[in-house]
Amino acid sequence: MKSTTLLLMIAPAVAVSSYPNVTLTSGELAVTVYLPRSLASDGEQVFYESSRFDHSSMIGSIRRRRKTRPGHRSHVHSMYGPDIWRSPHNPYYPGSGVGLASEFGVGDDGDFCTYKCGWYGVNNVTNGVLGYQEARHGESFLKIGVGELIKGTCQDCDITDGYKFNSPYHFASLPLWSMEQPSVGKLFLEHEAHLKTYGYRVRKEIVLDEDTIIVTTTLTNLGTLPFATAWYSHHFFSCDNAPIGPGYQVELDLEEKAQMYDEPGVLAGWSSKLANYAKISSPPDNINVLMKHFIEPGKRIKAEFRKDEKTEGSFTLNACGTLIHEDMPDIHRLPTDPVSMYGFNLYMERGTISPEPMVLIYLEPSHSKTWTQRLVFADGVPEKDEDESVPVNLEQSMTAPFSSKQHLQTQVSGLVVMLVVSMGAFALLAQRGRGRYVAIADAQLTV
Repeated sequence: MKSTTLLLMIAPAVAVSSYPNVTLTSGELAVTVYLPRSLASDGEQVFYESSRFDHSSMIGSIRRRRKTRPGHRSHVHSMYGPDIWRSPHNPYYPGSGVGLASEFGVGDDGDFCTYKCGWYGVNNVTNGVLGYQEARHGESFLKIGVGELIKGTCQDCDITDGYKFNSPYHFASLPLWSMEQPSVGKLFLEHEAHLKTYGYRVRKEIVLDEDTIIVTTTLTNLGTLPFATAWYSHHFFSCDNAPIGPGYQVELDLEEKAQMYDEPGVLAGWSSKLANYAKISSPPDNINVLMKHFIEPGKRIKAEFRKDEKTEGSFTLNACGTLIHEDMPDIHRLPTDPVSMYGFNLYMERGTISPEPMVLIYLEPSHSKTWTQRLVFADGVPEKDEDESVPVNLEQSMTAPFSSKQHLQTQVSGLVVMLVVSMGAFALLAQRGRGRYVAIADAQLTV
């Protein structure tokens, strides 16, 4: 098993458009959902096969046509794409999610958070794993939304057998998913796993309604023991392949002052200060983070905001002439509620600005909990050159396989020059035998 996994992990990159997916459409929106392994045909390479994120949550490559004034050309924006996050894409790396990728867990190492965990200091919160402590080295445990994994098989595992959330584990068996698509704007995915006294079922319902994406997750405890777990959606947000910097802004539904956050990664030496890259202010009812400088390759930023008993985890992203407001109407404020806030983080690298409201879920045996992410898209302040963009056939753009090269051609002036450069670049790649995926001009064109 180990040799097979290692061979797969060094497989060549595959073009994003060739991963099996379902593209949902409604009104001005098109959303690509990359499918889990069991829903793909034999021999197909799927987008995500690793052991961290819920396999039903690869919801990204979102395209939206901006509403324009009469007589002006329409413009399609591409958001939550994979082109500048962990590029070239590796389906076997745990962090290679896309878009609304979500994880059951606290986003740190260790199988349990057992001492004053989250905003309300709730103990015995699992890191999204069930049966880990009982398993011996080489035996199975469950990762919610992922399936049955083998303890001690991750790349970073050591003799302590501590759980490593961001290191790939081997699968004990193929996780099986079912799929329903009632209409062009709806997709339902479901999966369950059992192991001794533990078990779970995850159901994901993805619905497009005009300018709104509604993602509803239901978690059921199929075991004989209760458990508590954290959950968050990573929100790998970027827009039009532009690296994170000036032009990006996020408002977090937090009423504490802007200075009320911690940055433990700065002291540990693996992250940089948020204030070095952004202007942070606290107008009424939110914390505003306005990017002032580009994030250099290799830099990471993580801010952990302190307890706010009034927030329900909403935020607003603003980039490339588009506003995206997310709220979670099922979230409550107290730890005694069925689904409550666990924390609120903001993570950034060159390829993503990721607001992360974290949720706490407690489940008795045979009980279920449901929560919803509701993303509403609206027009923001247009970019200066937006009205000069090349006209786009939205119907063709939305129904064709996702391609970042097609999107670049719709927005870069000097089309002939760009085509010459692109053809030369891809000819060079072909000579080197490097596949079809990485558009090497992206970073240069969007900075």
